[in-house]
Amino acid sequence: MLSMEADHDLVILKPILTRLFIILFVTLWLFAGASRAQSPSLDSLNQAYQKETSDSLRIKILFKALDELGFDHIDTSFILCHKIFQVAGLIGDTSALAHAGVRISSLHAAQGEFVTALQYDRQALAQMTRLDDRKGIAESYNALGEDYLGLGLYNEAYIHYQRSIEYSKAIGDSLLLTIATYNLGRVFKAAGQLDRAVEYINTSMKMSELIDDQVGVAYSLHDLGDIYLKKGEIDEALKSLEVALQLAEEVDDNIIIPQILDKIAELHLSTGQYEKALNYYSHSYSIYDRQSNDNAKAKVSLGIGRIAMQQNKMEQAKTYLDDALKVAQENNAGTLLMLSHQELSRWYEKRGNFKRSLELLKRSKVLEDSLTVANSSQQFAQTQVQYELAKKDLAIDELNQKEKARQIQLKNEEFLRNVLVVILAFTAILLVTLYRNSVRNKRANQLLLVHQREIESKTKELQSLLSMKDKFFSIISHDLRSPINALVGILDMLKEGHLTQNELIRLTQSLRVRLDSTRKMLDNLLDWAMMEMNEIMLRREDIQLYNFVQANLLFFQGSSDKEIKFMNLVKEDIWVNADRNMLDLIIRNLISNSIKFTNQGGEIIISSEALEDEMVTVSISDNGVGMSGDMVKNLFSTTTLLTTLGTANEKGRGLGLRLCKEFVEKMGGKIWVESEEGKGSTFKFTIQKADSLIDEQEQSIV
Repeated sequence: MLSMEADHDLVILKPILTRLFIILFVTLWLFAGASRAQSPSLDSLNQAYQKETSDSLRIKILFKALDELGFDHIDTSFILCHKIFQVAGLIGDTSALAHAGVRISSLHAAQGEFVTALQYDRQALAQMTRLDDRKGIAESYNALGEDYLGLGLYNEAYIHYQRSIEYSKAIGDSLLLTIATYNLGRVFKAAGQLDRAVEYINTSMKMSELIDDQVGVAYSLHDLGDIYLKKGEIDEALKSLEVALQLAEEVDDNIIIPQILDKIAELHLSTGQYEKALNYYSHSYSIYDRQSNDNAKAKVSLGIGRIAMQQNKMEQAKTYLDDALKVAQENNAGTLLMLSHQELSRWYEKRGNFKRSLELLKRSKVLEDSLTVANSSQQFAQTQVQYELAKKDLAIDELNQKEKARQIQLKNEEFLRNVLVVILAFTAILLVTLYRNSVRNKRANQLLLVHQREIESKTKELQSLLSMKDKFFSIISHDLRSPINALVGILDMLKEGHLTQNELIRLTQSLRVRLDSTRKMLDNLLDWAMMEMNEIMLRREDIQLYNFVQANLLFFQGSSDKEIKFMNLVKEDIWVNADRNMLDLIIRNLISNSIKFTNQGGEIIISSEALEDEMVTVSISDNGVGMSGDMVKNLFSTTTLLTTLGTANEKGRGLGLRLCKEFVEKMGGKIWVESEEGKGSTFKFTIQKADSLIDEQEQSIV
C-alpha cells in the first residue's frame, strides 16, 4: 500500500510520476556500470524488464532486482520499491503492495528511520491479514518488533516478536522461528537483562545450526560478543566477534558485517590497539558508504576521531568530529548529535579551551534530556495511536449496527452515543490490559507448577538411585570379601600343613568357582563404570553371528558344571553390524543368566530372525524356572537391582542385565524378555544388519 505522500503524488502528479519513474529506472541500469560489472544478472534483469509487457511479470523482475541489490545500494532499492508501488497499484496487486511495503520498511529501518518503517509495516500487516498470508503475517510482526526495538519501546517489541513466534510455529517455519527467538534476545539485551539475553541468543544459535543458517549463527555470535563487551570480558568478546565476522563474510551479509567491524574496532580502541581499531573502522566506513548510510558513517567518524585524539593527532581528530557533527545536524539525528558534542567537548578540553568544552558538554546534556523526553513522547504517541485504532474499530461496529436508526436520531442522542463509544473504548483497553496480565500470570503459574513437578520427579528418581547404589555396593563388598577370606583360609591351612592333596584339590575347585564369579562381577562393574563415564566408544564392524555365538557357547560348555545342552540355531548367513566387545558382553551375560536359572541337564537355545526393517532379532531361550509377571516388569529397571539365587545357589547382582540393556540401546536396538514361571525364559534383543545382508535382501525383493 502506498504511503499518504505517495497517494497524494499519484493523484496530483500521476502523468509526471509515471515518466519520472521510468526515466529513473532506466537511468539506474545505465548509470550503475560498476554494479553491472560485478553482477551480470542485473544486466539481464534490466533487459528483461525493458522487453516485458506484462505488469505482473515486470513486478517479479523488480523484486528479483531488489534481491540482487540487497542493502549495498539503498537509494537504488528505494527507487525500485516505489516503482513496484506504482505498477502494483495500477493493476491492484495487493500481495505485491504488501511485500513491497515490507521491503521498503526494511530499507528505512537499516537507515535508522524506524518511525517511517513502522508506518509501512503496519500497512503491510493489514494487507497480509486480509490476504490470509500467514507467513507474511509472521514476517510483518517480526518487522514491527524490529521497529519498536529501534524506537526503544521494549514492551511492544517483545509482544510483536512473541506473535511472530506463534505464527511461525503454526506454519512450521523454522527460519522465521529462529529469527524471532534471536530478536527476543536482542530485546532483553537492550533492556539490560544480559543473562536472559544470552539464554535466548544461545537458543537461536543452536536452532540456526540445526537448519544450517550460517547468517543466523553470525548474528547470534555478534550479539554475544556485544554482551561480553558490555560485561568487560574482552577475550570472549573478541573471540565471538571474529568468528561472527568470518561467517558473515562467507555468506556476504553486508548488514551485519559493518556492525561487527564497528564492535571489534571499539574493542581494540578500549584496549589501546589504535592501529587495529582504525583498520576495522575504515573497513566498515567503506561498506556504509556503499549503502549511503550517512548516520552510520558519522558514528564511524566519531570512533576514528577518538583514535586520533588518543594518538594526539588533534587536527585530524577535529576534522572527523566536525564531519560527524555536520551529518548529525543535517539529519537531525539526536543521539548522534549528543555524542558529537561529547567528543568535541573532550577535544577542546585536551586543547585547554575549557570554556568551549563546558559549552559543548552542556549542549550534550540538554540533548540527552531532550532525547529522554522524546522517547517518552514517542511512547505516549504510540499509546494514543493504539487508543485511536481501538476507538475507531468500536465506532465502526456501532455505526454499522445502528445505521438506519442514526438517520432519525436527534443531535443530543448522537452526542450521548459518541460519549458512550469513548467510554467503551476506555473500558475495552482496560479489559484487554487486565486480560493480558491475567494470561501472563496464568502462564507463569503453569510453568512454576511444571517445574515443581519435574523437581519432585527428579528427587524421587535420585532417592531411588541412591538406594540402589547403597544396596549395590553392599552386595559387591560382601561378594569381594567372601572369596578373598576363603583364599586366605586355604593359604593359612597350607602353611600349617593341615590339608591333604585331595582336600586341596577339592577346595581349589570350589575357590575357582568363587573367583570366576567374582571376576565376572568385576568385569561387569568395570564396563558399567566406563559406560557411566561415557568412556566406552562405539566401534562398529560386520560380524558373522553364527561363529560369534558358537565361540561363546564353547566357553560355557567347558566351564559349566550343570551338564546343560547348548544349541546354536543361528543361521550361518546372518551378518550383523555391531561393536564386537559390546555384543560379546550382551551374549555372554544373557547365556550366563540362562545357565544360572536352568536346572541340571537343561537346555539353552540361541536363534536368530532377520526382520524387514534392517534389524536382526537374537533369542536366547532356556527351559529353566522362569519368572513371575512382577519380576519381568522390573527386570530392566534403571532404579532397582534384582538379586536372585540361581538353581545351584549362584549369586547375581542384577548388573549384567542392566549392562545388556544399556549396550543394546547404545547400538540402536531394544531388549525384552518373555517368561512364564516353571516354563523357562526367552531373552530377545535386536541389532542392526550388516550392509551386505541388507543389499542381498533388497536384491531378492527386486
